[in-house]
Amino acid sequence: MNDIFLPEPMKSLLGNIEKKALINIYGAPGTGKTNLCLLAAVECIKNGGKVVYIDTEGGFSLERLKQLTPDYQPILDKIELVEPRNLAEQGNVIKKLENTDADLIILDSSVALYRLEYSDGKNEIIDETKKVCMPANKVLDANRELSKQLSELSFIARQKDISVIITAHAFKPWNGESLDMVGGDMMKYWSKTIVHIEKTNKMSERKATILKHRYMPEGKTMKFVLTSDGIKPVGFKLF
Repeated sequence: MNDIFLPEPMKSLLGNIEKKALINIYGAPGTGKTNLCLLAAVECIKNGGKVVYIDTEGGFSLERLKQLTPDYQPILDKIELVEPRNLAEQGNVIKKLENTDADLIILDSSVALYRLEYSDGKNEIIDETKKVCMPANKVLDANRELSKQLSELSFIARQKDISVIITAHAFKPWNGESLDMVGGDMMKYWSKTIVHIEKTNKMSERKATILKHRYMPEGKTMKFVLTSDGIKPVGFKLF
């Protein structure tokens, strides 16, 4: 199928959504990661493709899909929505994707069940309001399982010549000034494109920054506004 592009200004920032690669969109809650996933799914299907959407947090919204594309039913018919309940189920879902005929796989979020299953709510800050602690042995088990899942997704992307979009949470390390990605180095290793999404000080405005890419310059940024029907470049006018 043809290349998939997100609406402007993300198209100018990233170019096409790369095939044979994991594209990682990460940020704090409410920054618009799921919106970008839904937009990518809509564009893929409008180009004649099929989508597997793995929703680990209940973020997939039919009402939001209707806003993005009023003629939503043909789009919905081409989305295989899967909702694993734990990290093991997530792994089983990914394993079965070796036989998929989808043109785009979305895992939103890749780390939600990883964080939930191996946390007890005491130490490591995951976002501004939630705290999570992982015992050492469980950290090793969690990292091993998540790394295996990312490896399998990378293999599927390359084998089937398709795109795989994953999202990840941001957290603030102890004594840290800036947000980092849940999952750490293994997430960064397997992701060939990494885009950080963050809020600005303006309502509904977001800033996207490329942290890793195979051909776009790292550090390149673009601002966009979340709207009722998708995203728009900063400075657009409503009539």
